[in-house]
Amino acid sequence: MLNSWITENIEELKKICSRITRGNDSEDLLQLSVQQFLLNKKVPTIPDKEKLFFFTRIVRNNYNSKSSPYYHQYKKFQFSEIGDIEIEYLEEEDEPIITLDWVYQELDKLDWYYKRLMEMYIEEGCSITKVSKRTTIPLNSVSRDINKIRKILRERRNVQL
Repeated sequence: MLNSWITENIEELKKICSRITRGNDSEDLLQLSVQQFLLNKKVPTIPDKEKLFFFTRIVRNNYNSKSSPYYHQYKKFQFSEIGDIEIEYLEEEDEPIITLDWVYQELDKLDWYYKRLMEMYIEEGCSITKVSKRTTIPLNSVSRDINKIRKILRERRNVQL
C-alpha cells in the first residue's frame, strides 16, 4: 500500500526534495526521507491527500534540523564548508597565559556584585544553577551577569595581548 503510493508519487517527491535543497544532495535527502516515511507509524492512518504534506514535513525537518540523520551524514561534513575555513596559528609566545590569579586580579577591578558572583561561580564548579540556588537570584539574571563578566574578562585578555 505505502510502497505503491511512493511509486505513484516518486516524481513529485523528487521535486519536493529538489526544491527544498535547491538541487544539492536531493537524492540523498529523498532516500533518507522515504526511509523515515516508511518507518513512521502514523503514515498508514494518514489519508492519501495528506501524505504528500506529511512527506514534505519530514523532508523539511531532515534538511533543517541539526539532529537529523541527513545533517549528520551529509550536511555536517561537506568538504566545501571544511575547506573554506582558514585557521590562524598562534606562535607559542603569542598565546595568552590565563591563570586563576589573573582572573581574581581582574575581578578586583569590577563591582562587588560581579566580583562575588564570579567567585561563587568558580567555587561552585562553574554551575549557574548552583549559584542561583545559593543566592536566590533568578537563574536568568545570574546567567546574564556571568556572561557579562566573561565578556569583560575576554576583552581585557585580548587587550593585554
